[in-house]
Amino acid sequence: MVFLNLLWVLLLIPIVTGPPATAALYAIARRVYDEEVWDLQDTWRFMRELFWPSWRWALPNLVILFVLSGNFFIYEAVEGVLWVVLRIVWALLLILWLMLNIYFWPFWLAQEDKSLRTTYANCARFLVLNPWPVLIVTFISMLFFVASVLLVIPLLVGTVSWLSLAGTTAVQRSLAQHKGGSS
Repeated sequence: MVFLNLLWVLLLIPIVTGPPATAALYAIARRVYDEEVWDLQDTWRFMRELFWPSWRWALPNLVILFVLSGNFFIYEAVEGVLWVVLRIVWALLLILWLMLNIYFWPFWLAQEDKSLRTTYANCARFLVLNPWPVLIVTFISMLFFVASVLLVIPLLVGTVSWLSLAGTTAVQRSLAQHKGGSS
């Protein structure tokens, strides 16, 4: 997984391979969770298979992240209580969006309907039905991300792999509980 994480970092550089590499990382995380054998060839196969679905996921993400983070920079110097409240709302929306996206690929890979709408609806239901596990995973994910940005080395050796495994584990356990409870 460490090598796969390094490969992911390298595949972000050309930009066009970033979303497929992210989707492939989650697909392999699912294989790891299911204790299935995988090799490097699976990475390339998953990247090919998930190229267009990953870009259908990435484009709305880029727009949402650009708009929300752009608001912080554009209105950075504006003062007033209303602007403080707006910044808090924007920050909460960014955190919510991060929380949804930690679980996007585990749900997308597990469900039959591969639409963005269904996947995000499942992610939202998961957040509502499992608030504490989601908040804990999100908090730990944010800590890992901040540490990775500050230290760089953790990013290169495992943070994204850890995030994909954490999201996959949370979703798979929730789906197993749901299947077990409904039978």
